[in-house]
Amino acid sequence: MKRIKVIAAMLAIVMTFAFASCAKPAEEAKATDKPVVTDVPTAAPTAVPTAAPTEAPTEVPTEAPTPVPNTKLLIPYVQDGLVALYEGNLNSEDGQDKESTVWHDLSGNGNDIVDIELGEKTYWTDDGLYVDRVKIVLPDSIPELINSEEYTVEFCIKELVVDGNDFATFLNSDANDNFALFIRQADNSLEFKCNNAIGTRPKMIGDARELCETSTIAVTFSSLDTIELYLNGEFMDSKDAAENTDMKGHFFIGHPESGKAYHGVVTGIRFYDRVLSEKELAANYKALGTVQINPDYVPQN
Repeated sequence: MKRIKVIAAMLAIVMTFAFASCAKPAEEAKATDKPVVTDVPTAAPTAVPTAAPTEAPTEVPTEAPTPVPNTKLLIPYVQDGLVALYEGNLNSEDGQDKESTVWHDLSGNGNDIVDIELGEKTYWTDDGLYVDRVKIVLPDSIPELINSEEYTVEFCIKELVVDGNDFATFLNSDANDNFALFIRQADNSLEFKCNNAIGTRPKMIGDARELCETSTIAVTFSSLDTIELYLNGEFMDSKDAAENTDMKGHFFIGHPESGKAYHGVVTGIRFYDRVLSEKELAANYKALGTVQINPDYVPQN
């Protein structure tokens, strides 16, 4: 009986250890194992950005090229109102002719300066007509223009030397002196006379001999309005205009009188039957000497 109790006690101890061994892993698993996450949310796929539609580049409109006129000469000067054009380095439509006694009017109006006596005091250079104390008369159509209600005159010279005791008269009328464009020696001024008295003439005082040595001098006249004086395309002075210039006799460049003489190369003269604006005069000044013979000219039958 006692043996049976001992065996029973031993079985109880064994069973106790068996249950303890089974229970311990479960507790350890419960304490140490992390919960298994089954449904991990996945990041939403990043959508590939759709490229914004690009607009086709707008073509910049190109200006149509200015057609070259089918004329024998390509003239860069203002041509509206152009009455006569004498170009120093192109004294004819066919080029510079240093033996020519004619200074051809390139405007096409036929106002040629004729009967030029070439010699020691008058001869052609590459840039124009050299004049030294001589009188070269312009055609009769020019005085008619000067006696009209409106006109513009542009006179271009280089290598100017003033010889006159009192003046250097670039342009003049010989019967009544009503038109005179000149330098006054007394105050070294540039002055424009057109049937108006001293004190009522447009004038540029001081440094005239130096400033006009190589220059374009322009004057404009508008009846009972204004007369204006320009140098190299820039406005100098203005005064009230008379009813007309009332010029008499011949109109000429150069001057043979000792009191009004000068010498230099006349590089161009232009006459218009209207008043040019300051902008137009500035453009003409910049275009001096750029008239060209048109290489693509096709004569019309």
